[in-house]
Amino acid sequence: MCPNSCVLSISGDEAKPQIENNRCYRGADFALKELRDPERTLTSTMRTRNGVLPLVSVRSDKPVKKAELREIIIQLDAVTIDAPVARGQVLMESVGINKVNIIATRSVAARGAEGV
Repeated sequence: MCPNSCVLSISGDEAKPQIENNRCYRGADFALKELRDPERTLTSTMRTRNGVLPLVSVRSDKPVKKAELREIIIQLDAVTIDAPVARGQVLMESVGINKVNIIATRSVAARGAEGV
């Protein structure tokens, strides 16, 4: 299914696939990308040290090759981030083949901070 909810059909071989049921050119482009080089935005969590929460949610700033997701998650698991963490803060730079940045998607205050 494409992002516009078209139920796509792909036939033929990988060298010359035939794409059907797309309502626009973007559906065909999407199907070809999915067939040849699928990518996803990585979403995960990272451990925090001295934070009011044990984990901070994170995402990649651009899509990651699907085959590379597991490797990047292993890298994220090896790192612990010191609190405080601000939403939008870049926690890791130039990770993986696509050189993605890993960004916090929420704030985590430090334990013992005023008002916490």
